[in-house]
Amino acid sequence: MPATLPPVPPPPVADRRAREAVLTPKAGTGPRGAWRTAARTDVPIGLAVGTLWSLGLLVAMRSANWMPLSIEGYWWAGLWLTITLATWRAAPRASFWVVAVGYPVTYSFVVTDGWGMSSPSHILPLLVAAFGVTRSGGLRVVPAVVASVGAELVLSAGLAGATRGVTGGEWFPAIDRSSAVQLTALVVAAAVIGSIMRRLALTSASLEQRNAELLALQEVRARAAVRDERTRIARELHDVVAHHVSAIVVRAQAADRVADRDPQAPREAVRWIAPAGREALDAMRSVVRVLRAADDESAPLAPTAGLESLPAVVERVRAAGVVVTAELPAPLPACPPAVGLAVVRVAQEALTNVLVHSAATEAVLTLSVAGGTLVLDVRDPGPPRAEASRGGNGLVHMRERAAAAGGTLAVGPAPDGGWRVLLMVPTNGRDGAMR
Repeated sequence: MPATLPPVPPPPVADRRAREAVLTPKAGTGPRGAWRTAARTDVPIGLAVGTLWSLGLLVAMRSANWMPLSIEGYWWAGLWLTITLATWRAAPRASFWVVAVGYPVTYSFVVTDGWGMSSPSHILPLLVAAFGVTRSGGLRVVPAVVASVGAELVLSAGLAGATRGVTGGEWFPAIDRSSAVQLTALVVAAAVIGSIMRRLALTSASLEQRNAELLALQEVRARAAVRDERTRIARELHDVVAHHVSAIVVRAQAADRVADRDPQAPREAVRWIAPAGREALDAMRSVVRVLRAADDESAPLAPTAGLESLPAVVERVRAAGVVVTAELPAPLPACPPAVGLAVVRVAQEALTNVLVHSAATEAVLTLSVAGGTLVLDVRDPGPPRAEASRGGNGLVHMRERAAAAGGTLAVGPAPDGGWRVLLMVPTNGRDGAMR
């Protein structure tokens, strides 16, 4: 029976919050997890860059060839760069707005040497913040980034004359027009790169999620295939072996019951049991050969018993003590192997049930063709059997056989008394049932 596979849920990246979660460290662990990751990676990086920045300034200040307009501005730029690198991933929005507001305020009101933003390198903290916030929020935050650049330039240039960074002296403005254009272009470029990285991260997360779902689905299908194969093996062993062994057991019990009255009965039973046992072993070997040859594409996928095996099935049950009347068409109808196997196994199980479970000593097996449908009818005059209501494996296997061949099975009391097993299956198998 084919296994029912669970529905595949939509990828979590379809949800906005989930999409944003894949862009933060330790997605799914919350802000604490993000800050723990930042403490392990971003904070050390920020401190390392800040240290190198400071060492570079100290070395440069010892050189007579470097004459910056504002040493104090460089120190503040290094501090803000360190803060931004340490927080851009754990809190991208907060980091951006703190830098966007605090950085120009620092240049306008804190830097005391009067040169303001005298070097384009001072824009580095805002570049990092712009990259981080667009990587987290996408292109929709670009206008805010551009606005922050304008605020940076306005405050640092001191257009209202209220700040100390108005000019770089009496002759040089703190920021000329070309520098303003360059700084704006750099920040916007950083924002665009951040947005591109965001899209790539989302695509990668989506592909990873879909790959995980496909692997999970493949595992489910593999387990279902193994389960189906085990069911098929169990059904085949039951159908092939139970019939022979049941007949042997019944014949041996019958011989034991009449041994006192008929001393020859046990000997006759032994003569019958020996070849019956060999047939059972041959049937088991047939199943084992099929299972061992599962990797051989040229090997049969199942035992190839067909309608021609019906007379042998009837004879075995007769030899076990049940009077079986078989009404078979001549010649036997042509049908696919799956249909023939289903008919033989159902007939075998039905007659075995008469032998083992019924009080009847006779049965009638009829095989006919009606309108493209192969009909197997097995009846016995015995009373209803409790085994049927308990749903033993034999009945389950008969129904599975019928369904696999595209047919139907009815088991229960016959209208005119007794017990009946009725199998109806298209002569061309499942294809016929689907039309």
